[in-house]
Amino acid sequence: MKPTARLVCGVDHSPGAHAAARFAADLADRLADGLVFVHAVQVPILPSELGMTTRTTDWDVIDELRRAGKNLLEELAQELRPGREVVTELKFGGASNVIAAAAEQYGAELVVVGSRGLGSVSALILGSVSLRLAVHAPRPTVIVPESGGTIADGPILCAVDDSEESRVAVNTAASLAERLDVRLLLAHAAPDDARVPHGQELLARLVVQSGLGTSAERLVVAGEPAEAIVEVAAGRDVELIVIGSRGRGALTSATLGSVSSAVATRAPCPVTIVRADSPDRVAG
Repeated sequence: MKPTARLVCGVDHSPGAHAAARFAADLADRLADGLVFVHAVQVPILPSELGMTTRTTDWDVIDELRRAGKNLLEELAQELRPGREVVTELKFGGASNVIAAAAEQYGAELVVVGSRGLGSVSALILGSVSLRLAVHAPRPTVIVPESGGTIADGPILCAVDDSEESRVAVNTAASLAERLDVRLLLAHAAPDDARVPHGQELLARLVVQSGLGTSAERLVVAGEPAEAIVEVAAGRDVELIVIGSRGRGALTSATLGSVSSAVATRAPCPVTIVRADSPDRVAG
């Protein structure tokens, strides 16, 4: 029988993955959830496949990668959850596919990854693994920057527009805020002052639809959406941002929306990306 585990965290040997593992362990403690650390062994193009000769056999390369991954998982479990149960999974395959499969297997409520893993070339873009998971993972995906790692008692910020993703994101954020016993802040970025009344009406409607009553603070800010949301997060000492994967006007489910991608790239705190077909609430 598989262990109960509600958070799945994908890890590699990068500093960003270590920050994600630290955040996942801290969040699991706060939510009284089980935790799975998952490492994908991505088999490289081997010398024999290129017609090259080498003293190192193909199997030696694969076995070394497997041992390094096993050691990584054991070290993270001992460092971040000493004396407590943590499930570790080492699988062969592409990282995003392996992590998504583990989330499905364990019925995870959240997937946690670093913003950039090994091989990322720039701090100005999301890593390919976090990007693919944000678009395709079966559960909301928490993208943790290298500066992240723990979650304190600051508010959760949910950035909204009038898309279906925002409705689901509000429910996810409200559930997390309630379980963590922190304040919930709903924010909408209006492109100019003339659109502020529309934003206020939108927030009021979402509060009613989600049954939040007076438990959520509402804020409409004028400005470019991603920049405005990041500024609010920094100014309010936000612990976690929750945002839909695509806002109004997105053309396809195969890409991450420009606003959510920009927020996840620039935010000073972890960002949870929620798809329209994600579970409506984070289970308690």
